[in-house]
Amino acid sequence: MADAHLYLPDGLPEALLEAEDLEVLRALRRPTLIRLPGSGQQPPRAISALLHGDEVTGLQAVLKILRRRRTYPFDLYVLLGNVPAALADHGFAHRYLDDQEDFNRVWGGSGDTPLRQAAAEILDRLRGCGLESLVDVHNNTGDNPFYAIVTRRRPEVLNLATLFTTTLLYWDLGANTLMEALEDECASIAVECGLPGRPESLAFAVDALRRYLGEPALRADRVVRDHELLGDLRKVVVREGVRFRFGGGVSDDIDLALAADADVHNFVEVPAGHTLGMVRPGAPVPVRATDATGTDVTDRYFAVRDGALVTTVAATPVMMTRTVEAARKDCLFYLAGGLPDAG
Repeated sequence: MADAHLYLPDGLPEALLEAEDLEVLRALRRPTLIRLPGSGQQPPRAISALLHGDEVTGLQAVLKILRRRRTYPFDLYVLLGNVPAALADHGFAHRYLDDQEDFNRVWGGSGDTPLRQAAAEILDRLRGCGLESLVDVHNNTGDNPFYAIVTRRRPEVLNLATLFTTTLLYWDLGANTLMEALEDECASIAVECGLPGRPESLAFAVDALRRYLGEPALRADRVVRDHELLGDLRKVVVREGVRFRFGGGVSDDIDLALAADADVHNFVEVPAGHTLGMVRPGAPVPVRATDATGTDVTDRYFAVRDGALVTTVAATPVMMTRTVEAARKDCLFYLAGGLPDAG
C-alpha cells in the first residue's frame, strides 16, 4: 500500500525550486515531508505549513527560504500539509475540502482516513529523528496581531516562541494539533502570521523563520525575553441552526448579525456589556462557550440584552474570524485572560 504522504529525504528537487508555488504543489499532489540535509552538528528542526489549504503565507515563506539553497548545522524537515485543498479551485481557496477532515485536527486519536494516515506516517518520521523544535506556520481568518501559540510553559518553548513574537497564547484545549502531538518530543509552537495574501504577513513570516533557523540551541534554563502570555481559553461557537452573517442587520432569515469589524477587538480586552452583534427578536443566546473540559459556560460570558449579543464580563477575544465558513468549520473566536509570568 502506497504511503499517504510523500517523503523527499534529499530536499526539494532543483526543478521545483525554480517553479511557481502552485506548480510545486501540483508536482507533489499530496501531503509532503521534505528533509533538507544539514551538517549534523545540531539536532534537527522542523517547519510545517499549509495544514489549512487557504493559509498561503507559510508556503510562500518556506519556499522563499528554500530557494536560497542554504545548508544549516542541522537537518531541516519541512512539512507541506493539505496540498489537495490548496490546489482546488485555482488555489488557496479552501481551509479543507468537503470530503476531508481538518488537517490541523488529526494528529491524534483514531481513524484511518487519508489525512489521518498521512499524519500518522509523518509523526513516525518526525518522532524518530530526534527533533529539537518544530514551528507550525498559520494564517488567521480575521485581523489579529502576529502571535505564537504554546502548549507548554517550559523555558525552551517560550524562548522558541519569543523568537517570533512576544505576544503569546497558551493553548490547553486539546484539539489534536501537530504541536500538541510533538509537545513531549521537542519544543513545539504554532505561529499565526495574520491574514493570508498580505505583504506584511509574508514579511513577518520570512523574517521570523530566518531568525529561527539562525538561532543557536534553545536555552532551557531560563526565559530570555519578556513577553505577554494570555490563556485560560473559552471556545465560542455559533450554535447549530443559527443563521448568521457579518455586517448588516437581522431579518426573517438571519438570526445573528455580527459586527462587520468584530475582529478589530482581537487581543484587546473589552468591557462587560460589549456588543458583538444584533440578535433576531425572541431568539435565545446564539453562541455557545465551553472551557477546557468541554463544560458549557455560556451563561458566565454572554447574554442577549435589548436585541444585542453582549459580553457579561470583561474579557479578551482572540482569533475572531470574519467569515461564516471559518466560523462553521472551526469556531467564531476564543475568550482569553491573562496568565502569570512563567519565566
